[in-house]
Amino acid sequence: MELTNKQKAKLKSMAQHLDAIVKIGDKGVSPTVISSMNEALKARELVKFSLAHSDRNIRKEMIIELAETTESILVNIIGKTALLFKVNPENPIVSKELLK
Repeated sequence: MELTNKQKAKLKSMAQHLDAIVKIGDKGVSPTVISSMNEALKARELVKFSLAHSDRNIRKEMIIELAETTESILVNIIGKTALLFKVNPENPIVSKELLK
């Protein structure tokens, strides 16, 4: 699923009040992190998370790896925080608002 710029803007505005619920340390994307992210995406569809690594390029690689591994859509990256979205047809909390 591709998101339009308008949909991305809506997701960003919806995420402003969210806290980063998954934290990724210097060890990177581990099976535990992937599992936690999959659970969070299933429950919420829209997940804000943060990365502790200091190198911008390594952070971006980790974010892309996590998006690919969880089969989610990267909505936004700001500094050490990123936003992923994945539709859950069983519990469409965010996607029902997004796809109106």
